[in-house]
Amino acid sequence: MSLTKHAMMRIVGAAGSTVALVLSVAGCSVSSASDGSGSSDTQAPAFTAATSGVLHIYTWSDYFPESALKAFTKETGIKTTIDYYQNNEELISKLEVAGTSGYDVVVPSGYAVKEMIVKGLLMKFDALDLPNGKYISTAGRHPYFDKNREYSAPYLYGVTGYMYDSSKLAKGEKAPTTWKDYFTSSAAWSATPGIHDDQNDGVNAALLATGGTPCTNNAKELQAASDLLMSFKKRVKNISSNGTLDRLVTGENTDSMIWNGYGHRAAAENKNLIWVYPKEGALMYQDNWSIPSGVKNVQQAMTFINWMMKPKNSLRAVEYNNYNSYIKGVEDLMPADLKNDSAIITPSNVKLMDVPQCSTAVVNKYTQIWEQFKE
Repeated sequence: MSLTKHAMMRIVGAAGSTVALVLSVAGCSVSSASDGSGSSDTQAPAFTAATSGVLHIYTWSDYFPESALKAFTKETGIKTTIDYYQNNEELISKLEVAGTSGYDVVVPSGYAVKEMIVKGLLMKFDALDLPNGKYISTAGRHPYFDKNREYSAPYLYGVTGYMYDSSKLAKGEKAPTTWKDYFTSSAAWSATPGIHDDQNDGVNAALLATGGTPCTNNAKELQAASDLLMSFKKRVKNISSNGTLDRLVTGENTDSMIWNGYGHRAAAENKNLIWVYPKEGALMYQDNWSIPSGVKNVQQAMTFINWMMKPKNSLRAVEYNNYNSYIKGVEDLMPADLKNDSAIITPSNVKLMDVPQCSTAVVNKYTQIWEQFKE
């Protein structure tokens, strides 16, 4: 299996992000401006649905269904082009170096939205005020990276947990439910574990397993997480974000850290595989629609984002990627295999933890811990 957008996003997050708890018409040219603090003060004009023109989209590889682009053009008359990047840093660098006017819509992850706002790379367009902004769910209306959804609209979100082979459970043995189980069990279901090659996922999960706090600068908490990872190293089978699904399905890994979209697909191929939301907290990330400051096709961009917030159109992306969205009504429209999978529809009692950015000092400590683990 190739390294898809989802794998790349998690690996890139290791370079500069970590987690904090979450309580549940063509040709309109606008120039970029800054208030001196770095944040953009470019404001999109009032929304008027475009019915012609061209829209240039810049997004992650293999992350948007071509059928949706065709449907969008058929319904609106707006033609589209689409180019791809491999990570948030590539997106940010491209907009900084080449300018922000080449693409009309981009898809940054949460922590990247925050960074791009500070750097003046995004335009204000007030997603909640768009006609379909009413469909943004309560949980998606005020994210840490864009408190009032002034610079972004929700696309999809995913979760990092783990899966195990239930056929390996001994009679009467309790099923694993925590990160501590994942890292410390010597039972048959954890005989050949796998873990993502991602210092954020790895170190944060270890911190949670040992009672620590993600993004901590506490030396004792970081040492406990490091000690746990070094103990885990003695029996880990794979340290890789690539091929996780295949290794679980074939039994090469009896259990493994995995993203929920992959988990859904793995369970469809091997019914013994069970998804776990660790009780200490499942690691979450989300992607968003944003408009670069200085774009020429502003109304086309807002028309597209508004179109994508309509439940039936958001559903197209959900079905294509097997991830959920913060658009109300999508879950009701999901096919049964997605709707009935708790890996996709997160139960209300699950603790989800989102992905903001850590201080450089903490990132450096994470890097030291992770490099030692991988040696």
